[in-house]
Amino acid sequence: MIIDLNAGGVLIPGLLIIVFAAFLCTLFVIRFFAFSAIYRLLPCRSLANIALFFIILALMKQGLNATGF
Repeated sequence: MIIDLNAGGVLIPGLLIIVFAAFLCTLFVIRFFAFSAIYRLLPCRSLANIALFFIILALMKQGLNATGF
């Protein structure tokens, strides 16, 4: 179960926090790919970016469920 965050009486869903963290990680990985020569080899970069986001999101969600959060 994913725990919600209470920020000043406003409940923020835990999944929203995970999506935001996955988005930031995706931006970091995309910049790393752009710095290296890997990013130029991709035929459809926008599709690869979306796929990378969902892969990172699934890995983060799976990892958090395994630790008990």
